[in-house]
Amino acid sequence: MIVYRKMSHGKFSNVLEKVEPLLSGIKWDSQGNIIGAKATILSWILKKTNRWSPEWELEFIQNVLFSNRSLPPGVKIYAVSTRSYLDFLHQVLENNQTVLFAGFTLIIVYVVVMLGRFNVVEQRVYLSLLGVSVVGQSILASYGLCFYMGFFWGPVHPILPFLLLGVGVDNSFVIMQCLENVSKEDKCTSVPERLGRTLRQAGVSITVTSLTDIVAFAIGTSTIMPFLRSFCMFAASGIIFLYVFEILFFVSCLAIDERRLRSRRDGCICIVHRNWKPNECSQRNIQKMVFNKYVGPTMMKTPVKVCVLIGTLLLFSVNVWLVLKVEQKFDPMWYLNSESYPMKYNNKLTEHFPEYGKRAGIYLGSEINYFTDKDKLYELYNRLERNPYINKGTLDFWYIKFQDWLNEKVAADSLPSDEDELKSYISEFLLMSQNGQNYIKDIKFSTFPFGDYNITASQIPIQHILMNTTTEQVKAMESVREIIRSVNFSLEDIVSYSPEYVSWTANKIIGDELLRNLGLTICAVAIVTLILIQHLQTTFWVICCVIFTVVDLVGSMYWLDLTIEISSSIMILLCAGLAVDYSAHIGNEFTRLQGTRDERAIKTLVMIGSAVFNGGLSTFLAFVLLGGSDSYLFFTFFKLFAGVVVFGMFHGLVFLPIALSWFGPPARRIVDKEASQHYTVPLESRNGYCQRNSDTKEDVSSCKGPLKVEKEVLEDGDIHQVSSLIIKTHQCNLCDSGYNSKSPSGSSESN
Repeated sequence: MIVYRKMSHGKFSNVLEKVEPLLSGIKWDSQGNIIGAKATILSWILKKTNRWSPEWELEFIQNVLFSNRSLPPGVKIYAVSTRSYLDFLHQVLENNQTVLFAGFTLIIVYVVVMLGRFNVVEQRVYLSLLGVSVVGQSILASYGLCFYMGFFWGPVHPILPFLLLGVGVDNSFVIMQCLENVSKEDKCTSVPERLGRTLRQAGVSITVTSLTDIVAFAIGTSTIMPFLRSFCMFAASGIIFLYVFEILFFVSCLAIDERRLRSRRDGCICIVHRNWKPNECSQRNIQKMVFNKYVGPTMMKTPVKVCVLIGTLLLFSVNVWLVLKVEQKFDPMWYLNSESYPMKYNNKLTEHFPEYGKRAGIYLGSEINYFTDKDKLYELYNRLERNPYINKGTLDFWYIKFQDWLNEKVAADSLPSDEDELKSYISEFLLMSQNGQNYIKDIKFSTFPFGDYNITASQIPIQHILMNTTTEQVKAMESVREIIRSVNFSLEDIVSYSPEYVSWTANKIIGDELLRNLGLTICAVAIVTLILIQHLQTTFWVICCVIFTVVDLVGSMYWLDLTIEISSSIMILLCAGLAVDYSAHIGNEFTRLQGTRDERAIKTLVMIGSAVFNGGLSTFLAFVLLGGSDSYLFFTFFKLFAGVVVFGMFHGLVFLPIALSWFGPPARRIVDKEASQHYTVPLESRNGYCQRNSDTKEDVSSCKGPLKVEKEVLEDGDIHQVSSLIIKTHQCNLCDSGYNSKSPSGSSESN
């Protein structure tokens, strides 16, 4: 055993023998010798310019922690290197990729089941897969654009595909629901016209949600935090491409699939089933039936309305109070698994060396004059020494040690009289004295420090005390910066820095940035929603739903044991965008429909409720498997996305219809432009017969526009005998069905 002897007052005879800071739980004998310790710490410092440093660190960890070397009983080694944090962060992301893609598979299966029906013709397997492929196209396009623009990839960015998947699937459900909602007359029209009528309803809804999401993330790109700016840029560009590909690619695929349905081709192998009839079970829309018979009528009862409104306001009030109790706190170590070696090292460091917190440094630039600024440098040192957040045992400023050495060596009347003479003494102190040689590492010179040279930079290494709360860390960082400002140095001449200050600064500004971005996002969303929905009352209640959802989500973070930090702030901004999706579809559909407020509320739930529900459920399925993850990052995603789905769907599907049924706008007046003319189909047109389409088996009612047959049509095999057919049309173009709108004589009178 090596025995270290301590001199009087606890000082070692030589600074190089000072081992107290390197030992924990030191045991002394009666003579002042160190005879034992619980732990020791060793450090290796590599040059940043050394290109082999990353490889050396990897080999170091491998040899120290994962070698087959046996250790003495009771001895354990914990180690960490600069690259360890990023290495393990990437490992955490890779370990959870399997779970994420399993969620991706769940969504695909869910989309296949919900978009089609359970029979051989109306199943839409290929359409569903092509709809999901739109998300892949958007991801590739947005990644390519953002990387081309110079934006970087961060640890939270892997959730982007699942965000886009949730939004894209939601749009697909809305389009398909609107296609199913077209009237019976419109279903008899041609495929292009039927899809046109579908997009007339669905287009506004998906435009509102997509544009509000784009605006929400575009506002996030204005933040001063590069990490958040990069993520918002990826998200905004992804939703732009998603909207474009949804309208162009998915609708085109839907048109092809609709033509397949008209020709009664099999959904998988495309063979024609000429005598096919759908089974009764496949024609039932259970979700629509539930909304129509149970959910809608129940929600329109006055006691239910009162309970929902009171419950919503009570929930909002409680969460407003909880929002004020949510902390701003972040530690990068949270992103690592508890069993990772960097986490174990950090825990042991805290256990055995609690007095040593995070390291930092104060860096002096070339404009500092060490001869004329002597008083300022002493004032700086004294203020740092009195700072309660700095471990005084670690404060070791080379200039103060130099002045102590100079006062011992030189008489008071022989002190340096100018800067050049001071430099000569500094050279002697650094090169000739044993104590001064320890400080060469803290100074950079223009040339070798002998003769004519300049000090280009120097540092004051400091170490903070151990701090466990974000509030203390921010106060410690700000106190150091305030000391620098108080000694009247130019901020360009002296700065304080630590790698930990990056996360501490983020913790300081993240709250303000979150409030700023949320405020701007909600205002922008309100403007966009008002422009597209074009009704002030509906927009007001939609925005109320967004505000309620965001406040409830942030308030729930308190009892979910979450804090305001970088990843949770990104999730909150995402949720602000997603919350609009649940409400905008309902508000837009309610404004479009006719009838009393209660009737329109029920119709809204029937017409679009199942699409909103399916969109929310598909978003939840993307992250449901992360509920079992042991990673803080992914488990946080699960909690927040589950929260936004629950709160968003509650406010969109329950609160908003009830609020609109009481306080919503009245029904819009629609001018009936239906033509009153009746046209006679001439018997000369096809010898009095109308030949059926051989593929679709459709009669004359398949012409463009809603048609109404007012006389009996006698069916004879595949041919309809027409004696006198009167058709009432909404500006119908009968030429597409093989008929002329007038008789050969030019008359438009009825026979």
